[in-house]
Amino acid sequence: MLKRNKNIFAIPAIVVAGMMVSQVAWADSAKKPVKQDEAQTAATMVGKKITTQNELANALNYVKSQMSAGQKRAIKDAVGALRSTENAIIALDKKDKVKAISNLEKALGKLGVVLSLAPDLKLAPISVTSTVVDTDLNVKSVNKIRLEAIDLLNKGRLQDARPLVASLASEIVIRVSDLPLGTYPDAIKKAVPLIEKGKLKEAKAILVAALNLLVVEDHVVPLPVVRAQALLAEAEVLTKTDKRTKKQGGDLKDLLSGARKQLELAEALGYGQKSDFTSLYKQIAEISKKTEDGKSSSGFYDAIKKDLKSLRKKLF
Repeated sequence: MLKRNKNIFAIPAIVVAGMMVSQVAWADSAKKPVKQDEAQTAATMVGKKITTQNELANALNYVKSQMSAGQKRAIKDAVGALRSTENAIIALDKKDKVKAISNLEKALGKLGVVLSLAPDLKLAPISVTSTVVDTDLNVKSVNKIRLEAIDLLNKGRLQDARPLVASLASEIVIRVSDLPLGTYPDAIKKAVPLIEKGKLKEAKAILVAALNLLVVEDHVVPLPVVRAQALLAEAEVLTKTDKRTKKQGGDLKDLLSGARKQLELAEALGYGQKSDFTSLYKQIAEISKKTEDGKSSSGFYDAIKKDLKSLRKKLF
């Protein structure tokens, strides 16, 4: 996947404690939708379905598959430690020192189990969420907006350029939030003696800071590439059909044209370099030429599927 910078985010603990979840939030483009033909509309629907159901599921399964049985148990205990810490904070708000310390002892116990089961596990993934940002812009519109944004940036009008740049995206962002196991136990150990001394506010501040400090990494999946692959898969089915009807021939032409448009959109939006798409465009043109006379074959797509796989590996 395209990986955006790994950052430390302060996120309210209630958002992540006790969860290994999938959420899809849809953001529509503020721009006026550009009318799509049937092939493009179908690709959009297929692309979103593939992305939301399969790509996110694959990401979740990948995270889980990378863990040993001990690590999976460790994650559950890490989540339990978060819950216990939250309960300790609630107890501190009620000035219940005994309950607060009891919950922190539980948290330390669970974290001890985590580190014994997975001593090399530095980050415990406790939340996986996704956000889909999509657009109906075509390549011409994207290029126009890009030039407008560049002009505004050159004039120092950053805030005016900001919404224009934000509109130039068609992607699913898979966000993985990790609990840093190296620093979290130390924070609890610092809080316990403060509670015993009656310094409840200071102890709470340490716990809240530790609980909210997460390592967050975003993985970006470009939708136009997913849609292009979906269109080409449909086109391959028609290409294998012997004695295609006139309608099927027209559908095949539309599917290949739609796939190229989606790849052109991916390039315009900056998902990859020009060199990443040159071969794909050439192969779509060759397939279009070979299928003009109704010839059927599955071998026409071998090269393009290989290149698409390479592109996906690079981007995803």
